[in-house]
Amino acid sequence: MPGPDGVRIGFAVPGEAGAVTTLLRAAADDLEAGHLEALARGECGTWLLDALEGADLGEPLVRAGAAGEFQRAAGELSLPLVARDGDGQVVGALLGVPSGTVVSGLARLPGGRRYVLVSMLTYAKIKAVAVSEDARRRGIGAALLARCVQVYWRLEYTLLFGEFDTERALGPYYRRQGFTVLRPGQGIDVGTLLTGVPLHLGAGPGLAFFHRWRPRDR
Repeated sequence: MPGPDGVRIGFAVPGEAGAVTTLLRAAADDLEAGHLEALARGECGTWLLDALEGADLGEPLVRAGAAGEFQRAAGELSLPLVARDGDGQVVGALLGVPSGTVVSGLARLPGGRRYVLVSMLTYAKIKAVAVSEDARRRGIGAALLARCVQVYWRLEYTLLFGEFDTERALGPYYRRQGFTVLRPGQGIDVGTLLTGVPLHLGAGPGLAFFHRWRPRDR
């Protein structure tokens, strides 16, 4: 996908794991190592890529769930995007992941394993988005978010969400990208849709929550 100023947006490849890790760790203090290790092994987002080419996204997830391989499934269902400049250098990165908070909440319900599997194909968290300092203010972050939304909506995910530190005052930015930004203490219900039982999701202290539901007419 073309981006601003000759930048192109695409899936990260294993050789870019170091650059992606450096960028994203500067943007998210709680970035899990597992997703980035999966990227280095060539096992991050491969199920999503296969699904974009027509494969059934549910089949490998069901097999992984039956084997208890949820950590592997989380890596395979993560979305590692990069922005490459005209020289092919990584100048921006975004990581989308299945939400550990949602998974742990659903796992406590009766029949929780089934709900967990469905949630991993329904909800995704934008864990971090970052642009190198010398490439900022060119719309690269917005291009990464646009591609992220495009991929997840094409795969029929229902909800994208994330958090940011309130000290960074990113509310207006995310609103411009089409997200709703909640006030501190507010949340959304992500449980009733899947289970009939409410499960509220929101930001913790010092964080702001943003989200975007897939339009119903898609």
